[in-house]
Amino acid sequence: MHEVFINGRHRKVEATWNDFSRARLLQLVPLLYEPARDVVALQLRLLCFLLGLSPAFFAFRLTPVQMTQLVWMTDFLLSESIGLTAQLLPWVRRPRTWRRPLPRKWWGPRASLRNLRFGEFVFADGYFVAYATRQDAGALDKLLAVLYRPQRRGYRPHAADYGGDRREEFNEHLVARRAAQLAGLPEAEKLAVLTWYRGCRDELTEHFPLVFTPAEEAGTATTSWGQVLLELSGGAFGPLDDTARQPARTILAKMEADARRAKELERRAKEQSRTTA
Repeated sequence: MHEVFINGRHRKVEATWNDFSRARLLQLVPLLYEPARDVVALQLRLLCFLLGLSPAFFAFRLTPVQMTQLVWMTDFLLSESIGLTAQLLPWVRRPRTWRRPLPRKWWGPRASLRNLRFGEFVFADGYFVAYATRQDAGALDKLLAVLYRPQRRGYRPHAADYGGDRREEFNEHLVARRAAQLAGLPEAEKLAVLTWYRGCRDELTEHFPLVFTPAEEAGTATTSWGQVLLELSGGAFGPLDDTARQPARTILAKMEADARRAKELERRAKEQSRTTA
């Protein structure tokens, strides 16, 4: 957190995405995604939010030099890479309907998608890309339906057999119905989950660059995750269902290691060919 003295008092200002609270994040995302005339207008909007001041204050009380000295605080919000990996929305409430008058908490994955299984990741990432490329509202609802699910029966976090996930097991056949049930969530909550998933995905891209970068450069990111699942099944991780239940990070780590090994073998082969030429 930054501490800024302005307008007669000290103000604590978020310095990273993970500094936000749930409430502050839900206030931020509509401002971030709302269209702006230009980058300067967006920076001013975000700076007003961070400092809790009105646009009029900046227009009439600050000089251009003072504005320049403050506007850098918005840089992390406008960076190409999203740094939000803390789970600030561990649950959402299923909206009320006449058939389901009582709201019910549905729970999401842990920070940095630590307990996301590879089978979930295959679907979640597909829906994320569909929304990012086509702005398909239905894909965003399905992304939420993959990530957020009711609490599992017999949830006992201190039991010896606790598996690390509060949610029901993922079932691809329930995604469409549950997406319809979550369609009425506030837009701010949907955008907050989208932003968080993007931040976690950016972190995965950083940790496993050889897995993500080639596919994204070719314009085929995530379209082959299902094929990856098929190719890996029957090997070290067991049959298809067992492979799908493996932690996503475990599968990605193996893919990264295999890619590094392949690059090393390719490098050695090239060196050997130059030596024998």
